[in-house]
Amino acid sequence: MKTRMIKQLIEKNNIKLMGLVLVAAFVTNCAPTNNQDHVNSNYETQDTSGIIGGSLATSQFQKENGIVQLKIISKQGQATCTGTLIARNVVMTAAHCVADPDLTNVAVVFALTDKGLSEENVIFASEALVHSDYIELKDPETMKDTDIWNDIALIKLSKDAPADFKLAQLPTKDTKVALLKGHQLTLSGYGITNAVVRREVKLANGKTRVLEMPSKGAGTLRKVDQIVVTNVTSDQKEIFLDQTKLRGACHGDSGGPAFIKLKNGSLLQVGVTSRGTEKLGNCNQGAIYTGVIGQVQWIHEKVAQLNISQKAVLASQ
Repeated sequence: MKTRMIKQLIEKNNIKLMGLVLVAAFVTNCAPTNNQDHVNSNYETQDTSGIIGGSLATSQFQKENGIVQLKIISKQGQATCTGTLIARNVVMTAAHCVADPDLTNVAVVFALTDKGLSEENVIFASEALVHSDYIELKDPETMKDTDIWNDIALIKLSKDAPADFKLAQLPTKDTKVALLKGHQLTLSGYGITNAVVRREVKLANGKTRVLEMPSKGAGTLRKVDQIVVTNVTSDQKEIFLDQTKLRGACHGDSGGPAFIKLKNGSLLQVGVTSRGTEKLGNCNQGAIYTGVIGQVQWIHEKVAQLNISQKAVLASQ
């Protein structure tokens, strides 16, 4: 996921980015973790042509819906996330993408791939704001399986996004949709294309180990359609999706959008990629998205806190 251009741009902007502000205490990172012993493996997982089972996104699709790649730079290295442009200098993503105590920089990439980037394709963050009720900020002893994660954050850019990028269309009183079981969504992101990233095996001595599988495809924007909603919380703050057919989101798609198509053919963003449901971190069971409809009030308040016009957030271009 690292590229020479990203490294050069980070080094060039290092002094300016020392002022990156993160409004929260941070306790987690983008990569899934497991407490069991890990060993490397050369096992080749099945690759697909899309996000998982989808297709390459077009530049038109990306720009019409304001989809961007995030390079999360920390003391441990670099990770990929996804986000959407919701104002000319504000990107919405998942809280866990920027909720890292060792976070140093966030590079926002306005391109279909992270290969062959120029300075015009990359804008660095000046501030990041994480939901104060993001569950990873709470005491683990008080957490319940039914808790809402509030896995959402806003990133303020150091300058306005390229003019040819439109804003993601967010719910308003005129476009608000009550998501229901059975609705079909379109997902998009810069994540990997293989659903299995870890495999649990039993050793001859009877112990269990987890094999790390090689991942492919990160850093290129993809999309997948007709992903079925299996459940929605009553407050519309979390959306559950079926990924048992090896179609959906995976690592690197975190913070990316889930869209529902409106009657006029445009796409309304109703979700932000949060997490999977498989215990090893594989992407072959279900996915959970933060519900945008249930977070609209929070988005309004925090965009105002970032001194950006709320009207700009709701603009549909």
